[in-house]
Amino acid sequence: MKTCYTCKGKILKKNISVEVSGIMIQDIPVEVCERCGETYFTTSAATFIQNVAKFVESRKRELMPIPA
Repeated sequence: MKTCYTCKGKILKKNISVEVSGIMIQDIPVEVCERCGETYFTTSAATFIQNVAKFVESRKRELMPIPA
């Protein structure tokens, strides 16, 4: 059984929603400490969230350019 690095509590697997740049991403698989709530992301989940953030920001720049 995994334990939390912060408080040594029990770690549970669950899916959460994450807001990135005003966009809600649902059903992200994570591990969460049942005692302190510390959230642990897998490398693939973190990479996915980063890619979504980059995509959203690039589309915002394309669609809503800053006037000169």
